[in-house]
Amino acid sequence: MNTKVAAPFPMHTRRTAGLVAVVVVASTVFVLGDAGVRAGVLATVAVGSVLTISAAIRRYRPDDSRCWWALFGASVLFMFGVSLRSDPTALNHSFPLLPDLFTLTGYALVGYALSRWIRDRQSIDDITPLVDAGLIFLGTLFLSWLLFISPALESPRSSASTVVNGLYPAIDAALITLTTYLLFSSKPRTPALQWALIALVATLVGDISYAFAATTDDAPSSGLLDGIYLFAYLSLAMAALDPSMRTVSQRQTPAPAHSSRRVVFVVTLLVVCATVPLLGSAVSTGDLIVRSLLLASILVGAFLRGERALTRVQVGEEHAKYLAAHDLLTGLPNRTMLDEEFTRLERSQTPGRTCVLFVDLDNFKMVNDSYGHRVGDELIVAAARRIRAALGAADTVVRYAGDEFVVLTRRDRGGAEALARRIIDRTNEPFPLSAATAYVTASVGIADADRLHDAIREADTAMYHAKSLGAARYAFFDESLRARATSAIETATALRGAIRRGELEVYYQPIIETVSRTTVVYEALVRWNWQGRVRTPNEFISIAESTNLIKEIGEWVLRTAMSDLVTLRSNGQDVTMSVNVSPMQLRDDSLPVIVGRLLDTYDLDGADLALEITESVLIDDMGTAKSVLDRLAAMGVLIVLDDFGIGYSSLSRLRAMPIALLKIDKSFVHQIGSSESDTQLIRAIVAMASALPVATVAEGVETEEQAEIIEALECRFAQGFLFGRPAPVAHWLLESAETRAGR
Repeated sequence: MNTKVAAPFPMHTRRTAGLVAVVVVASTVFVLGDAGVRAGVLATVAVGSVLTISAAIRRYRPDDSRCWWALFGASVLFMFGVSLRSDPTALNHSFPLLPDLFTLTGYALVGYALSRWIRDRQSIDDITPLVDAGLIFLGTLFLSWLLFISPALESPRSSASTVVNGLYPAIDAALITLTTYLLFSSKPRTPALQWALIALVATLVGDISYAFAATTDDAPSSGLLDGIYLFAYLSLAMAALDPSMRTVSQRQTPAPAHSSRRVVFVVTLLVVCATVPLLGSAVSTGDLIVRSLLLASILVGAFLRGERALTRVQVGEEHAKYLAAHDLLTGLPNRTMLDEEFTRLERSQTPGRTCVLFVDLDNFKMVNDSYGHRVGDELIVAAARRIRAALGAADTVVRYAGDEFVVLTRRDRGGAEALARRIIDRTNEPFPLSAATAYVTASVGIADADRLHDAIREADTAMYHAKSLGAARYAFFDESLRARATSAIETATALRGAIRRGELEVYYQPIIETVSRTTVVYEALVRWNWQGRVRTPNEFISIAESTNLIKEIGEWVLRTAMSDLVTLRSNGQDVTMSVNVSPMQLRDDSLPVIVGRLLDTYDLDGADLALEITESVLIDDMGTAKSVLDRLAAMGVLIVLDDFGIGYSSLSRLRAMPIALLKIDKSFVHQIGSSESDTQLIRAIVAMASALPVATVAEGVETEEQAEIIEALECRFAQGFLFGRPAPVAHWLLESAETRAGR
């Protein structure tokens, strides 16, 4: 779109005031002058209007200048046509239709401009405005035939020009229809089109008056006719001068549909047809034939217009139903279609049971976050095609939400599992996208419950179980998963209020310095005393995260750990405290505020506290996590990366985070001494950490041999059962007291 903006003609400018003065003077001279003066004024105004249109096109540079140049050409042709028609002596008798040739060519240019604007403004291909204009043309032509053309043909002064004069009102009416459609089919109304409509209405009045003058002796004065055309020229000039002329061709906000206007149109046509017998009988066979043809054309056109309107309504309703039941991105049915498709399969005579396959793309979030939502949408579309290609003819796939799809099929268990494997195999193949080639997999859960929503819930549970087994897996919902799901619900219910009931407790495990073998840090590990058994975090933290209880539990653990740190220090232990933080806590901007308030409450420094995070934080939501971690690090809190080596984080992401300590996962430590590769791997991790630079902690040290190798590898800290198992704070206070007493 042309972005150059010209200054408008505001009412207070001198230019506008001068234009108004010119119009007033011209009108005064026109009214008071004789025929020669009026002709001169009309010619002057016509030429001035033509020049004004040309200047306005150059000044405003409209989006579609061709249409305005077409109107410019039409105004020039109209000027010649009116001039020649008002002075018959200037015509060569061998070509009396020359004025009409100019005028009809001008009408063609106006029709071109209006039709092109309608096409440019519409969001869909619709010829309805042109059909309506054609019907109006036929109806007006029918009236012109009855009122002007037919009587003129019976007059001794009839000529071909007389017949053509009767066509002009019909053409005017058609052009007015197109302009009215442009003006009222969008909001806000365009002032330039309002002036153009006024110009066409004035032209219609003038052409009707001229046609009447050509068929009767009691004709309007030439001054009145010239005045009407002068007004039309001035209105067209005003249309070009309005700044809105720049945007006539732009797509506009559709105005609300007004069906009443269509009703008025149809009623008007019927009234016209009904009054035909009242307008007199045909004077000749030719007259009767023309009347019959025009009337038949009107009736057929009105019928076809009505049929087209009904068809458009039906198509619109079907399209609306389709959009409501399908996903716009993939074209797949959406979840509103599940009930219908499930019922269809249940009524099918195909052997087997109706199975639900819940498909979720693994690592989709990584692609979406790395390359943006546009590329993520490309991946969704490509995955939808592959899943659909893996299905049978009677199967249905629905886009359920985000990167989740639900497949409905009628098969036995073996067939459903074979379909799941086929879906997984197809999604395992690389996805060539616009930004890069993506590698994702799919996890599939399968269920065959009797009720749809039970089957979806169970398939979803099976899908998450498949994810827990690794990428690109499938699982069938069975009694063991049902028991697990039931247990998860019971656990979530019991976990609410666990703090209030005093069921949660914090255990502590020491972290020692490898050279001195002295405890320098305690790691806080929450435990839950429920149903007579002490439960570890692996049994309930994931449920706390899924039920949004993790914030409450996490804050309680932080408060308890800091309180116990104060107690440990007051009993002679020179230690700090390390607390695990859930990824969900790191998505909460209030975590630094909570930590800062607790540090102030217990009169601790930021360096007295370390917060342990997992590598998943560096993948799932790095932007938010980094913001929170940076604020914590600015307070002096140490950030520890737990279980390093088993995740998917890159070194670039590691460098971007304020990490102060790496905890080497115990799976590497267990094999040192017996596996040279693991020993070398730990050596490499320590070397890499020192280059960052960050310190390292070896987790899972259980033997003296492992401790010696860890120390030899220059790993500064170690943690494991060799140095102490997790225990309540009372245990470590007692051990500290015994140690001091033994000295």
